[in-house]
Amino acid sequence: MNKKLSFPKHIAFIPDGNRRWAKKHKLKAWLGHKTGAENFRKLLEVAMEFGVSHISFWGSSQDNLAKRPKEEVEFLLDLFRDKFLSLSKDEKIHEKKVKISVFGSWREQFPLPVRESIEKAIEATKDYGDYHLNFFLAYSGTAEISDAIKAIVRKARTDGSLLIDKNLVKECLYTKELPSVDLMIRTGGEPHLSDGFMMWETANAQLYFSDKLWPDFNKSDFKDAIIDYSKRERRFGK
Repeated sequence: MNKKLSFPKHIAFIPDGNRRWAKKHKLKAWLGHKTGAENFRKLLEVAMEFGVSHISFWGSSQDNLAKRPKEEVEFLLDLFRDKFLSLSKDEKIHEKKVKISVFGSWREQFPLPVRESIEKAIEATKDYGDYHLNFFLAYSGTAEISDAIKAIVRKARTDGSLLIDKNLVKECLYTKELPSVDLMIRTGGEPHLSDGFMMWETANAQLYFSDKLWPDFNKSDFKDAIIDYSKRERRFGK
């Protein structure tokens, strides 16, 4: 591997295309989610190979849970329950000391068995830190910013000398302990962002859009995205 290349340390995924993949293969929508979840596990190996210390993955938005068919949502919740339980026991996760964090309103919106499974994965990996695997569930980026503003207002009411700057905003985010995103990858062939995903942390991120649907986005595609990033010049306004 060429040491002169600069690889990203934090990659965020918007894994779009599960439902369209299922439709293309004449399958039920939830089978697209199942295949997509299995695909992500493979890509984690690539991230570790390139020394990517933080991987953030948007698993569901608030709208996904509110607007999609009940049967599909129930399957998605069952999938979360099973996958997080599996992660809590995964030998590779423990061997590589991967810390699992979950952001969003999942504690307020998910049923108890799903919450318990997620909590097990968080608890089992809380002392790790070599790698960080971050999931965003029942998440809204605009809600995160709104909540940060509310938190700042509460602080200002009790501290008249409060300095409101970028450091304070950062302290009030769900993602306050995460570094800025270097590379954001969206699959599915629709080159846009959604609901302010990690709005603050992606302010200077490089964007990479793939035409492939998420279940078809393989290890080779991921490596191509990382190599593409490594060849870009990041000027940060200079």
